[in-house]
Amino acid sequence: MYDERSEHDPRRAYADIHGAGHEPVGGKQASRRTFLKASGGLIAGAAAQVSPAVAPQGAVSADHGPPDIMKRDPEASSLVSSIAEFVHGTGFGDLPDTICRIARQHLLDTIGCCLAAARLETSRSLASYLMSEGGTGQATAISIPQQLPVPQAAFMNGLLARSLEFDDMAMPDLHPSGAIMPLVLALCEWQRASGEQAILAYVIGLELCLRLDRAGYDRASRSSRFLERGQDATAICGTLAGAAAAAKLLGFHAKAIANAIGIAVSFAAGSLEANRSGGTIKRFQSGWAGKSAIQAALLAKYGVDGPAQALEGRYGFYHCFVDGQFDPHTLTDGLGSVWQASDLRFKPYPSNYYTHAGIDAALALRQKGLKAGEVASAQLAVATPMLHTIGEPLDRKQAPQTAYEAKFSGPYTVASALIGGSGLGLGIDDFTDELIRDPTRRALMRRISVTSDPRCDSIFPQQAPAIMSVTTKDGRRMVEEVLINRGSPERPLSDDELAVKFSENCRSVLAPETTEALRSSIDRITEAKDLSEIVRILATVRG
Repeated sequence: MYDERSEHDPRRAYADIHGAGHEPVGGKQASRRTFLKASGGLIAGAAAQVSPAVAPQGAVSADHGPPDIMKRDPEASSLVSSIAEFVHGTGFGDLPDTICRIARQHLLDTIGCCLAAARLETSRSLASYLMSEGGTGQATAISIPQQLPVPQAAFMNGLLARSLEFDDMAMPDLHPSGAIMPLVLALCEWQRASGEQAILAYVIGLELCLRLDRAGYDRASRSSRFLERGQDATAICGTLAGAAAAAKLLGFHAKAIANAIGIAVSFAAGSLEANRSGGTIKRFQSGWAGKSAIQAALLAKYGVDGPAQALEGRYGFYHCFVDGQFDPHTLTDGLGSVWQASDLRFKPYPSNYYTHAGIDAALALRQKGLKAGEVASAQLAVATPMLHTIGEPLDRKQAPQTAYEAKFSGPYTVASALIGGSGLGLGIDDFTDELIRDPTRRALMRRISVTSDPRCDSIFPQQAPAIMSVTTKDGRRMVEEVLINRGSPERPLSDDELAVKFSENCRSVLAPETTEALRSSIDRITEAKDLSEIVRILATVRG
């Protein structure tokens, strides 16, 4: 458990934060919560302009456990202290069975995404950099032949999780597992935590990441304020949520958890400009969030304080990132009894989620007999917030310069689906630097435009819809609407489809029998006394 004596020992602080020691600093968590109820609802006056957040579509309510957080005296409470009480008081036994199942599925999916990215150039670049930094080995970093300090292992695995744009997401703009899973995996290995502790910390991190993001939803524009400002909400909110999950695994009391979250506010960062004008830096941002989250928690362990009003204060998190416009109720209403993590979505295709409905529309038209060479022109109509990501600037989206840019291009993904792809319709093999220069794809992309549509606007952000209209060279007009996303709770991927995705992600680095052993270990994770069986397999992967 958390030990206040360590705050006064700078040698231990250095060892934990920089990886110069081996000893675990946390202990087992209580299996049930003794929940000290707190409130964020009465902090509402702290927000300059409050807009209700997007409602979760499939939120799961607990059959047991405490009721919603109760109101407290605002002089004695804050949003961060209320959240810290939730984190401290929640035990594995408080998680509904449905949420545990969802967590296992998404853990498996995210690890698969890490394995698929192990041999990318950006992965090798970060691996070389991290190995050059040195430090005592504490945790496994996938694709690296030596253990790294815990924060560095989380950095590496977070890069891998997000590199292929294949990890899970939640509307309107969040990819929580890519930030949370890597730090949970690294810390659990170091702390020799049980499978139950791993799932608990993972769920807590997912839940807080979702709520922190959705508190910044702007109902007027039907979009995320983070997104509209070009901010990577996954990395930004993931740093805070990850610090809470790390603090839980390290056995902190509520005050130290609050400090960890408050410290993380100063570490949060992330820009989406690479989606628009190129560059690979966005791949690194979720890994940096995991690294920063662990370091924030360890700094709190050794006596560093976070601000009391870290979230709602005049210069707090929401003022810095969204001009103080947020809904505090979204952070705490139903916290501990309604689980928004049930709204997570699997990605069937390794590209930006806003391209997925267009891919499905193109695949449907192809199934109806449309051939790529027959297309005279095509228009992909989407919701306005989606247009900014996958359709602007159009000339760049019609001619992406790298395979990574192509993942954010409506014209490229539609053209590739019309030509025919791999995996579940469009797969990893369909995004290469060679294919983006393919003359057939280049010519077809120039005939595909992207625009906004009022009907799609009315559906977003509950879904990320698309309406595709094609005019053929012989004058026919074909229209295909995709208003519910494949992989969403309303249109879930089947167990067989998830198995295909996982196997495809593992095939370049693991033998089929090893892939099956890894799948089995993750399926049984809550029965495990530690994660050694999972880590042993991951440690065999080379970049």
